[in-house]
Amino acid sequence: QTQRLMAETTDTNAAGRAAEIEGALKRLTRLSEKLMQLARAEGGRVSRDGLSDLRPVLNLVLADFDREAGPARIQRTLATAPVLSVLDPDAFAIVVRNLIENALRHGSHVTPVQVDLTQDTFRVINDGAPIAAEALAGLTARFERGQSVSGGSGLGLSIVQAIADGAQATLELHSPAQGRAVGFEAVFRLPRPA
Repeated sequence: QTQRLMAETTDTNAAGRAAEIEGALKRLTRLSEKLMQLARAEGGRVSRDGLSDLRPVLNLVLADFDREAGPARIQRTLATAPVLSVLDPDAFAIVVRNLIENALRHGSHVTPVQVDLTQDTFRVINDGAPIAAEALAGLTARFERGQSVSGGSGLGLSIVQAIADGAQATLELHSPAQGRAVGFEAVFRLPRPA
């Protein structure tokens, strides 16, 4: 309805107000989605009895990002053999989406985000100024956005941490990125099959 009002009105003040309402509704929608992801992560349905190959899940999410941000924004390295895990595929998709969104939002807009999936880890690295150790330690807290002035709810890393906790996986955050002088690295160590 807001978009229709913007298209139909000739009043610039009304169009401006409608654009503000549309922006607020989009932010509310994103926040609602993150809160639903957090509730799911904390609900404990993040593991399965059987094994699933996580590569198709990652490829599906990466295809979405390629459409949104362009294929040049993300460099990827995927295992050639199936990456079998007890982690629920939907939970893994939430991990992937949140870590990549975080890297795109808070990293350099010039240097591509690096995404790696091996047999035991999913890793996302972005360029940018290093984060102080004190700030890094608190980034998985809810509504924590560190030193960033960019948008976001501050829930992405807390959602990933909740999934890691529920699936007996681990989340490691490094800044600067390992082996570098700058950047941010998130390493999600996949749960091992029983």
